[in-house]
Amino acid sequence: MKENYSHAELQKLAKERLWPSLTNPSYLVQRRRRQILQKWIGTIPGTRLSVLDIGGRYQPYRPLFGGRVANYVALDVLPTRLVSVVGDGQKLPFKSESFDMVIATGVFEYFAEPRRAAEEVHRVLKTGGHLMLSVASIYPRVVDDEHWRFLPAGLKFVLAPFARVTIVPEVASVGGFFRMMATSIIIFAKYDSLREFFRYTAIPLMNLAGLALDRNSISNNDQIAGNYCALAEK
Repeated sequence: MKENYSHAELQKLAKERLWPSLTNPSYLVQRRRRQILQKWIGTIPGTRLSVLDIGGRYQPYRPLFGGRVANYVALDVLPTRLVSVVGDGQKLPFKSESFDMVIATGVFEYFAEPRRAAEEVHRVLKTGGHLMLSVASIYPRVVDDEHWRFLPAGLKFVLAPFARVTIVPEVASVGGFFRMMATSIIIFAKYDSLREFFRYTAIPLMNLAGLALDRNSISNNDQIAGNYCALAEK
């Protein structure tokens, strides 16, 4: 991702993540992630929250907090117009017990030491504060900087410092299967024109099929869930 995105470009990226199109191979997981995070945020008490967004270069989930945020700090290794602090999530440059909420979506995969990052989040959270995160489970490598994919047992180990942890799949195995097929088609398509063809033909059909089958709960199995969300309370 380039550093000199305009504010409008960052907003567009955020909106596409929060409200994915049917042409997006990750439509199923991104749609469900929004619903999960929105539900969890609604259960968090407080109207003047102090929030830390780790990996907050364009902050797609910030609108879910509505007007309940008094202080929103975005930390990322890459500076953009929306980043407050350039830094590493494994060594947070903040005082202990500084935040009510930490959100980290799609970043724990990049940490060489995810348990250390969780310990740092635990340190900067106030007592009773919450970490909300999303991590990939079964998904192709995006860049060589990625270190990990996570299963529920691994997430529980990483989040062991927290008092309570809730882990839910963003989609069940049915959705994970269709998401993986859609993503694989885009990866295997050799030419840009072919990728665009599939994006507006096969991908929407796969997303609609996955959505219909997932809604009808033909299986609650999550062995090939592509992503997991976790809510951890200090």
